[in-house]
Amino acid sequence: MIVGMRYFILKLLIVFLSGFFPESLTAQGLFDFGGEATTQFNRGKLEQDAGNFKEAVRWYKKAIETEPKFYESYNNIGYIYGSNGYHDKAVEWYKKSVLINPEFVQGLSNLGASYIELGKEKLAVEVLEKARKLAPESQLVGNNYATALRGVGRIEESLEVLKNLKNGEDSEEINHAIKAQQYRIEEKYELAEKEFRAAISKDPKEISLYTNLGSLLIEREKFDEAEVILEKAISIKDVGAVTHMNLGFLYLKKKKYDKAQAQSEIAVKLNPKSSTSWLNLGLSYVHQDKITEAREAWNRALDLDPDNEQLINNLKAIEE
Repeated sequence: MIVGMRYFILKLLIVFLSGFFPESLTAQGLFDFGGEATTQFNRGKLEQDAGNFKEAVRWYKKAIETEPKFYESYNNIGYIYGSNGYHDKAVEWYKKSVLINPEFVQGLSNLGASYIELGKEKLAVEVLEKARKLAPESQLVGNNYATALRGVGRIEESLEVLKNLKNGEDSEEINHAIKAQQYRIEEKYELAEKEFRAAISKDPKEISLYTNLGSLLIEREKFDEAEVILEKAISIKDVGAVTHMNLGFLYLKKKKYDKAQAQSEIAVKLNPKSSTSWLNLGLSYVHQDKITEAREAWNRALDLDPDNEQLINNLKAIEE
C-alpha cells in the first residue's frame, strides 16, 4: 500500500529585502563606498527590478570587484538566488554580506529567512536574534523571527513577538500579513484568510502572500480556491520551489496526476534537496503507473531523508 502525500505549508510569511531600505535600518554599520561602485550597484538594482537577473548579478559583481566590501551587492545577489528558490546559494551570499558588516540588519534578516526556507530554523533563530537587537521595532525582522521561533516549537514566544510588533515605517500590506499570521496561529482561519486577501489587494505582486494564502486554503481543504491562488502566483513571475511543491500536492489531492507531476518536477529542479518534493513526485508517477520513475524519485528522497518510514514503505510497496 502506498501511503499518503506530504507538502510544506508556510505557516508564516517570510520577508526578504533587497536594494535600498529605510533609514532606520541604515543607521548601524553604514559604510561609505566610492562613486564607481555605487554606480555599478545602482545599475544592478535597475536590472534586478526589471527582472533581468543575470545582468543584475553581473553588475553587482562588478561593484564587488571595484569595492570588495560593498556588502549590499552581496545581499542583493543572495536575494536573487533566494527569490528563485536557490536558498543554499542565497545563504552563501548573505553570509558574505554580514561577514563584512555584522550590523547589516537587512542581510541578517534575509539570511534568517533563507535558513527558514531550508528548514534550518535553529540557525535562523540565532541570526534573527542578532537582527532584533539591532532593529527591535522592525516589523520585517520581527516577522521573520516569529516564523523561526514557531519552527523550533516556541509558539508562545512567536505569538508574543507578533503581538508586540509596532506599526511604524513598514507598509500596510505587512500589517495585514502579520494579522493573518496571528489569526492562523490562533486557528482563526476565516479571519486569517480575510487578512491575507487584504494584504494581496495592497500588493498584488508579492508572491509570498499568495503562497501563504494558498497553503492556508489547502489546509482548510478549499482545493479549488487554493488552485486559483497558487496558479495566480505562478502567473505573476518566477516563484520559488515551495509554491510549485504545494501546487503539485494540490493536484495530487484533486487527482490531476499529470499536472502534479509537472509541478513536482519544477519543485525538485528549483530545490533538489527537498525530500518532500521528491516524495510527491514519486506519488504522481505511481498514479500514472510510472513505477520506474517513482522508484528513482523515492530513492532520491530517501537519500535526503534516510529515516523516513513513509518512503521506505512506499518503496517496499512498489516492489511487491
